Amino acid sequence: MTPDDKLSLFLSLDRPVRDPAFEAAVARRVARRRALATVGASVPWAIAATALLWGLQPVMAPFGESLGLAIGPATGVLGLGLATAIGGMWLNTHGLRLGRRA
Repeated sequence: MTPDDKLSLFLSLDRPVRDPAFEAAVARRVARRRALATVGASVPWAIAATALLWGLQPVMAPFGESLGLAIGPATGVLGLGLATAIGGMWLNTHGLRLGRRA
């Protein structure tokens, strides 16, 4: 059987040809494009919120000073909780699960 016969036999089959590496690369690019679109859509909202907070700064400054004294001790606990949550998510996404061997 010549190479041309093999090729014509391969192309005449009625099954679809799939390339998993190509499909994974395309899915990765689509996901990256969607993530960038999501971030891009949130930029105007972040700019508007920043402008609003900057405009309200003179009105909210006295309230912030008194509230800062009350919330000050809790910021350490909130920071530790945030660090724990970020660390747990990082361990989960990188496949490092406690109690399991790789």
